[in-house]
Amino acid sequence: MSLRSAQLASEANNRSVQREMVVAKTVTRYWHYAGNHMDAKTIVFVHGYRGNHRGLEAIAGALPDFDIIIPDLPGFGQSTPFDGEHSIENYSKWLGAFIDGLGLKNRPILLGHSFGTIVCANFAATGPDLEALVLVNPVSAPALQGPKALLTKLATSFLWLSGELPLKQGLWLLKSWPMVRGMSIVMTKSFDRKLRSWVHAQHDANFSDFANRRVALEGYQASISHHVGEYAGKFQVPTLIIIGSKDDITSPKQQREMAETITCDWSLVEHRKVGHLTHYEIPEFVANDIRNQLEAWQDAR
Repeated sequence: MSLRSAQLASEANNRSVQREMVVAKTVTRYWHYAGNHMDAKTIVFVHGYRGNHRGLEAIAGALPDFDIIIPDLPGFGQSTPFDGEHSIENYSKWLGAFIDGLGLKNRPILLGHSFGTIVCANFAATGPDLEALVLVNPVSAPALQGPKALLTKLATSFLWLSGELPLKQGLWLLKSWPMVRGMSIVMTKSFDRKLRSWVHAQHDANFSDFANRRVALEGYQASISHHVGEYAGKFQVPTLIIIGSKDDITSPKQQREMAETITCDWSLVEHRKVGHLTHYEIPEFVANDIRNQLEAWQDAR
């Protein structure tokens, strides 16, 4: 499984083409992973806080039969920041404009992971024309009420200190190896040493890939100020929720409570022995969940 995750990410990267689009006054860089047949459905992926498109490439690699599009969120990876605040509302408006700018022939499927699920949920609540919504490890309840609320409070204090220090020292603290590795150790649940090493390397390479301190601080504030549960009752599109039983951000109980507020068709899949990093630890399982549920919805029509 460990080598498979890395292999899938590599396969996705090999089939990707980088493009860019000016959206909401940002230069949004995105990657297109072409499907292996002409009628492939399109899935737009939205990555999590402090990540970039590479974090979701293993899932893309396990979905060669789909057209996948993964942008770097404004202010992260290779996309330029917003002029204004990096808030959920601004990311949601950007997402709508980005999807419109793609000029897709058919309705897309929208997938978010972690922070990306909050952005996708806010957007989905506005009633866009989507085929389906997929929420992977959604932040379904207030972060300060999650299974590791104390760690969230410590992280909040850490981010506050990073903002109070002079710029150079603040950035050093935000990107410091002990902080990045500590987060990675806590979040990774697998006992496979090779897989853990690969996940840590992914975080080392990508978790500090943000444009400036303002982006990181505003993004974090947005991530703890909103959650999917605020928007779920307004969804008007079939929704698949994929969770890990050991998620440190939102417990399975909180995930199910959120799901039960959805008034349209929804399905929830829970994977044991994994937490918030399903996109790294079990990408093939996540891909199979997506494929199987989409087929089930198609058959039911």
